[in-house]
Order: sequence, then C-alpha cells, then structure tokens
Amino acid sequence: MAAAFPDAAELERVLDLAARAPSAGNTQPWRWHVDNRGVQLFADWPRRRGDTDSDRRDVFLSCGAVLHHCAVAFAAAGWSSRVHRFPADDVLASFELDPQPAGDGSRELADAIALRRADRRPYSGSLPAGTVELLVMRAQRFGVQLSVVPTSRWTRIGATEFALRYAAGADQHDDDQAAMLVLATDTDSDLMRLRAGEALSHLTLSAAALGLATCPLTEPLRDPRNSLTLACEIFDGDAYPQALIRLGQQSDGDPLPPLERRSVAETTTFALQ
Repeated sequence: MAAAFPDAAELERVLDLAARAPSAGNTQPWRWHVDNRGVQLFADWPRRRGDTDSDRRDVFLSCGAVLHHCAVAFAAAGWSSRVHRFPADDVLASFELDPQPAGDGSRELADAIALRRADRRPYSGSLPAGTVELLVMRAQRFGVQLSVVPTSRWTRIGATEFALRYAAGADQHDDDQAAMLVLATDTDSDLMRLRAGEALSHLTLSAAALGLATCPLTEPLRDPRNSLTLACEIFDGDAYPQALIRLGQQSDGDPLPPLERRSVAETTTFALQ
C-alpha cells in the first residue's frame, strides 16, 4: 500500500457517495474490494437483469458510471486517481491514489452527485446556448461520441417509457421538450462500454451542476433494428450506440426523492493489513 492512503472511514464515505451512480433498472451491478493493493472494482454479475448482450452492456455501463462517480468522490476528498482498466482477470478497474487538494471543479461535480436524478417526467423550456456543444467536448475526453437524436426519431410511451421510432406515423411528444442525446463508441468492446459508462456519469453530473435534468436510457437500444438504424443515420454506421440521455429544463414539480442504494457493507469487502 502507498505510504498515504485514505483511512477506513474516508473510504466508506467515498464509496457511499459513489453508490449514487446511475445503473440500468437501479440494479447497481458492482462490488468493491479494498486491500493492500488499493481499491478494485468488479462486476456483480448475478445482479444483471438477464442473459442477453444488452444486459451485459448495461452491466459495463453501470460499472463505468460508478467508477467515474468514485473518482469524482475521491477527488473531492483530496485524492487524485490513476485508474487502471481491466488490469487483471475479472477486475474491471483499480485505483492508485495520491493526496491532492480538491479543486473547484471536483467539488462542483461531487456536489452534483446528490442533485442528479433519472427524471422521466416531461421537461420544459429550451437548453442554454452551447450546452450540447459543451457536453460533446466532454464526451470526447472519454473517447466517446455524443450526438443529438432528431426529435422525430423518439417518442414517449405512457408516463415513464421511451422508444426510438423509425416507422412512419410515430407518435409525437409535444408535452416533452427534452433533447435526446446518444452516446456511441467506435468499437463495441467491454472496455469501450465501460468508458461510455464513465462518460455517461460525467455528462449527467455536468448537467446537474448546470441545473439541468437528465435521464439515462438503454431500453430503446434493445431493439437491434432501431439501434442499427440510429447508428447509420447519425454516425454513418461507424459507431455503436451504447446509451441515450434525455436532457432538458426540469418542469415544475417537487424534486424526486433519491432511490434506495445498497450500503457499503453490502457492496464492499475490506482486507486491509
């Protein structure tokens, strides 16, 4: 272990904050191991929703999101992270930590963790100028592409569900002024799915820090025909859609309560000497 290392209480605070990360269906399919080698992230495969490739993608996206949330929480607590992805069999990522005073940007993102919700309600109003361009540049830091899905290509189904629509006569969604964004990667590897999850975390936290509402979605991409058509229309078939993000101004209404999360004791094993 490095000479400087967070104590058990600080590690628990960081991992508890990281647990606020978004995950498909709130499955929280991750687990942590802390020992003399540092902090390691693993997939908790029994918590995936099924056995399809889409379910596997959702696990890596969710683990990427909690990985980024954890790095943000460490940074706000005064620790810089060097993240090693897939350093060993079954290990998705490991952290090397060094003391470093928290900057304003780190604190802003960490504060946004408590504000972010997956808000499926209709949004109202237009986005501030330059918002999408800012998020596109931030996605590029993770090697991930971000683009806007045309309004005519997605629809609301009932109160809380959404779908991609490429058939004529698709329902409209006049009550919802959200923008729909798509995250895509150049390859469809497990590593890039993890990176897409990190980007999803960063973008939703950035939006929350700007006072905007978001809702990550993967269900509409489960139909391979719609996913392929979206990739061809927006990325000329040269990228793989991994997740959608609804983005907009939150409509009037009470703030959503936080969803229940697994405790650090449920997700983490400590083996410190």
